[in-house]
Amino acid sequence: MNGVSTLDLVMIQRHILGIEPITSPYKLIAADANHDGQVTASDLTEIIQLVLGTTKEYPNNYSWRFPIEDQVMSVDRPFPYLESMIAHTGPGDGNYNFIAVKIGDVSGNAAGSVMNPVAEARSSKVVVLGMEDQELKAGEEAELAVMAGNFIDIAGFQYTMNLKGANYVGIRPGALEMTRANVGLISKDEVTMSYVGKQGITLGEGTVLYTIIVKADRAVKVSEMLSIGSAVTPAESYTSDFAVGRVSLEVRTAPVTAIALMQNEPNPFKGQTTISFNMPNAAAVTLSVYDVTGKVVSVRNIQTNKGLNSEIFTREQLGASGVMYYTLKSGDFTATKKMIVIE
Repeated sequence: MNGVSTLDLVMIQRHILGIEPITSPYKLIAADANHDGQVTASDLTEIIQLVLGTTKEYPNNYSWRFPIEDQVMSVDRPFPYLESMIAHTGPGDGNYNFIAVKIGDVSGNAAGSVMNPVAEARSSKVVVLGMEDQELKAGEEAELAVMAGNFIDIAGFQYTMNLKGANYVGIRPGALEMTRANVGLISKDEVTMSYVGKQGITLGEGTVLYTIIVKADRAVKVSEMLSIGSAVTPAESYTSDFAVGRVSLEVRTAPVTAIALMQNEPNPFKGQTTISFNMPNAAAVTLSVYDVTGKVVSVRNIQTNKGLNSEIFTREQLGASGVMYYTLKSGDFTATKKMIVIE
């Protein structure tokens, strides 16, 4: 998964359709996930299974390829390419250089060291998915329409859906062509989703994007049962110019009347975590992170939006591991929660 996301699927699909061809031979090698010497829909199929977490490796390829640096390659068809050379030892011998290509990572953001993962650079854009709250009875099968919030120029998105007290049954397309091929069933409690568009699209607020079908294990409200996170597939959105943003879910219940700070997700975490909080109105807030000694390790001054707001922190940004605390302040409001950063 290092460097591989739905963003890469968007880029590969545009290349296949001739909308925006890939012109780098190394990016074409990265796009050839099944290692058959061409870039086709079969590569999309293999990469999306990796993004959804339903597979951990490519059946017919390595995670990295190493073409020789100085070979002549066609910019539109570099296949086949050389990955080995004869090395001679002795005085005056030169260097033997290779180019490391991460398979599936067309956007080029893979980390060269697994000990220091690189977080995707994100814009401030948040794609809001809406859903109406309702009370489900034990054993009831319900159709939950996922509606557009600020769905502007979106070319793709992905996330992990967490279910508590219900099982995933299926999905039905709406304005977006979402089918079971876009869904990964990880466990009873975790379902991953990835949408890949041909181009950025804008949809009006309230447009039904797709419908999720669930079956309740017990009496439960949708607002208590369903949430979006990054435990398996990171919650990210992508615009037509490949800017990376966030994804959030707003279950429409009674209006938010007070600020609410939520537990970070995932917790504990290794690479990155998301801290979310609800705001009754747009306002300026301060989000601070402390270590166990009370030393401030991060401070963010944020101009929030009304409703759900989220901030992503990486282990590298915090620069430490172990128990830490985060505090949200806005006017007279203060709330603190604990989180754990693991090695």
